[in-house]
Amino acid sequence: MKKMAKLKERSQEDIVMTPEWLAKRVIDSLPIEGKVLDPCRGLGAFYNQLPGDKDWCELSEGKDFFEYKDKVDWIVTNPPWSIYRHFTKHAYTISDNVCFLVPISHDLSFTARLRDMQEAGFGIKEIYTIDTPKENPGNKPWPQMGFRLGWVWKQRGYTGQIKWTNL
Repeated sequence: MKKMAKLKERSQEDIVMTPEWLAKRVIDSLPIEGKVLDPCRGLGAFYNQLPGDKDWCELSEGKDFFEYKDKVDWIVTNPPWSIYRHFTKHAYTISDNVCFLVPISHDLSFTARLRDMQEAGFGIKEIYTIDTPKENPGNKPWPQMGFRLGWVWKQRGYTGQIKWTNL
């Protein structure tokens, strides 16, 4: 019980609103079909642009992703990075396609996370990398971090080669 309470705590560093243009890039690059979930709706950068049948969670509005049990075909969002492992593990239980906007090292550099993915029966289908977005020169609308940002699409049952694109 204490562990779940800890997971629900969000630091201010976890609350980063994705620019709408970047969410659109992610969505437009994916062959989304069926029901899709945005588990971190925030201001709706992803949710408002998702096609078709969709649902959302947002902890600040009382809809906790960790309590979401319905099956969906896709999960697409910018998740809280501080609880990324727990977040992905839950995503694997309710969706066949998981695509998160993260520093790609979150999915490629941690043995436990790679093991979690394999044990859940997922494989990495595509990786899209981007330069750290800077909409307004001189301003920093996105956290500056030194890690390569991108989105990683993981699919249940996928065992083929990984497509790598730099946008």
